[in-house]
Amino acid sequence: MGSMVNVNTFQEVLKEMNSAFAHLRQGVIWKCKHSHWPKDVNVSTNVKLMDWLPQSDLLAHPSIRLFVTHGGQNSIMEAIQHGVPMVGIPVFGDQPENMVRVETKKFGVSINLKELKAETLALKMEQVIEDERYKSAAVAASVITRSHPLTPAQRLVGWIDHILQTGGAAHLKPYAFQQPWHEQYLLDVLLFLLGLTLGAVWLCGKLLRVVSRWLCGARKLKET
Repeated sequence: MGSMVNVNTFQEVLKEMNSAFAHLRQGVIWKCKHSHWPKDVNVSTNVKLMDWLPQSDLLAHPSIRLFVTHGGQNSIMEAIQHGVPMVGIPVFGDQPENMVRVETKKFGVSINLKELKAETLALKMEQVIEDERYKSAAVAASVITRSHPLTPAQRLVGWIDHILQTGGAAHLKPYAFQQPWHEQYLLDVLLFLLGLTLGAVWLCGKLLRVVSRWLCGARKLKET
């Protein structure tokens, strides 16, 4: 469920997921702290709980068949990088929208957290594992992601060389670094606008006084 979710509030979800994993023929490595596990539930025999694991390294393993995720942006990008199809259980924030994109690209499927049941999750996982189209779409996306004329290390070295050759790459620095502080914070613009506003208020006051005097004079002439 990611690092921002208190798993203690999802005890029923953990139970449903544990039951769903028990239906799989494959082994399951589950990132879940033992201290958060419900004491009245036995972990399925094919499930291994781990307090922490190197997620990207695990997704890179050739035996990985499926990634069950909350739909965070980083998790999805890591799965795409390694060509692993997904079953998403979005919780909040950008996760539902992320999983919509995943479903649109056929990288996996999504399940509504409020409708999560063991049977439904098990069917979704088996669907993604057995249907080769999800794996093919994920692998195709991985090829696109990895396809680059230069490796990250080569790009890094190239930019370092560029900075050294240009004496610090001053041409790449934002112009804001050269501005005085009052221009960076637009104080000159604010003072100008403030002056216009105060001038307009003063002018309106003057006009109101003139109109008021004219009305008072007209009323006195009418009375006489």
